[in-house]
Amino acid sequence: MIIASRRLTLRQGQAEYVVLVAIHAPIEGDRCWECRFEIGWPESAAEITVSAFDSVQALHLAMQRVAFELYVSPHHEAGNLRWDKPGDGYGFPMAKSGYGDLIGFDREAQVP
Repeated sequence: MIIASRRLTLRQGQAEYVVLVAIHAPIEGDRCWECRFEIGWPESAAEITVSAFDSVQALHLAMQRVAFELYVSPHHEAGNLRWDKPGDGYGFPMAKSGYGDLIGFDREAQVP
């Protein structure tokens, strides 16, 4: 079940595409909790599952992994991906090790 989603915009040439990020509810696995998310890239959707100790940690780690996946994408690198305004970031929490890569509001919102 999808519990949260965000629509990003990807500009490729003159065309714009919606990149939907969908986060599913954490589920209890065999010995851990899992949280799945999808990023609907136009060329190939990504589906990733993270594992954690409990459901709260699984959800938090999934959102951090979304941030990581967006920031390492070639679309971010090319400056063609946006949430609201270009260069303002995507609004997902980033693990501390990635703070230096953040842009715009994402960078301003992180606590050092």
